[in-house]
Amino acid sequence: MKTICVQKGKLGTTEYYLGKMPVGELVDTVGLAVELPEWKDMTADEKMQREPDINRVVNEICPYFTEDKDRFFGCVIVDIYSGFEDMIFEPITDVIPQLSAAYRIPLKDVGFLTLPGQERLIALDGQHRIIAMKLCLKGSSAISAAMLGGKKMTTQMLALEPHPELAKEEISVIFVEHTDNMKIRKIFNKVNKYARQTGRGQNIITADDDIWASLARRLFSEGEVLAKIGDIELVNWRSNTLSKRSKQLTTVSALYTIAETLEKDRGWSAKVLPTDEESIEEAFENNTYFWEQLLKGLSIYREYLALTREDKTVSKLREQSLLMKPVTHMALAHVAYMAQKKDLDWADIVMKLDKVDWSMDNPLWFNILVIGSANKKMITGKESIKAAGLVISYMVMGDYMTTEEIEEVRRVISNSTNGEKDELPQKIQ
Repeated sequence: MKTICVQKGKLGTTEYYLGKMPVGELVDTVGLAVELPEWKDMTADEKMQREPDINRVVNEICPYFTEDKDRFFGCVIVDIYSGFEDMIFEPITDVIPQLSAAYRIPLKDVGFLTLPGQERLIALDGQHRIIAMKLCLKGSSAISAAMLGGKKMTTQMLALEPHPELAKEEISVIFVEHTDNMKIRKIFNKVNKYARQTGRGQNIITADDDIWASLARRLFSEGEVLAKIGDIELVNWRSNTLSKRSKQLTTVSALYTIAETLEKDRGWSAKVLPTDEESIEEAFENNTYFWEQLLKGLSIYREYLALTREDKTVSKLREQSLLMKPVTHMALAHVAYMAQKKDLDWADIVMKLDKVDWSMDNPLWFNILVIGSANKKMITGKESIKAAGLVISYMVMGDYMTTEEIEEVRRVISNSTNGEKDELPQKIQ
């Protein structure tokens, strides 16, 4: 039997109880819908929950819960699947009837909810958080067949170690009665439907434990290489795209990907901020150098900066050149990374990049950077961007590439032309 201090509330036709529980009690008390004996026999219309994504739990949520001292989870909604009639709510005003009106009125919905132990509690919203808390407390032994859903245990799952010290952590809980499947399904659907996910740009702006986000933000802070000019921001941190009329040069999403590309040999994780300040500073200087040389060495960027200082439109530049597209910036990061690996100075490479035909109409870029159509839309896939970087790398440092790298360039060209040709692009001297 457990007794929890709660506040009783009502929204629409649904009564609920809001309280808090230690994580250790929560994971021992609240189960998963997929662990119900009747789950397999339920129809699609009867199931009130989705199948859990155990890989997401192990790879994303567990590291956050165990490693981040500033961890925080939102309220878990628990479905009182059965046994609601045996639960008892006692308002404080019933226990202490002599309270003055100043206390009695505010406390009429505050009291104690007693769980006799026969009830069945199911995670309605927050099942992935509950699974994560259970695995963090008990380790890989807590992974059930229902959680796996027929999948095999991965190396990451087997490596989970128990952290019993987390049992005393506290999390807020909302209890709702399971009156019928349809109502509970509706609650689950609406809670998730109207909980709008934050965009990639917003996540980068607020992620203090993500090294790539930290580097990206710092690049356009005051006094840094991509700081705003006057009132004009060079980096769009509100959206992942740039409109034709935008005066911005790139996006925070592109900065993030570029930092991730340039520093991918460091073995850093986006989930935990590195503690080696010297390495962080080296990475920032490397990213700064990448942008400094581009802005100084490419004529279109010099023109862009001149127009921006005069607060003039740059839309014609964006229409004319692929260098005004964030996708190209990300492709250039792969070029810079290869230059690093081959001990070539990025400044020298940039001088050659300035001689490349970056026109949207250049057939070389069709199906590599640009969809070969009248709309001239950019190709944004991760592997496509990497392939574009390989082609550009050949043009500016082909003499330093291995036979295997050159053959890969040839394959990219062949794929972009549907096998019609595999001629290598002309090298820039």
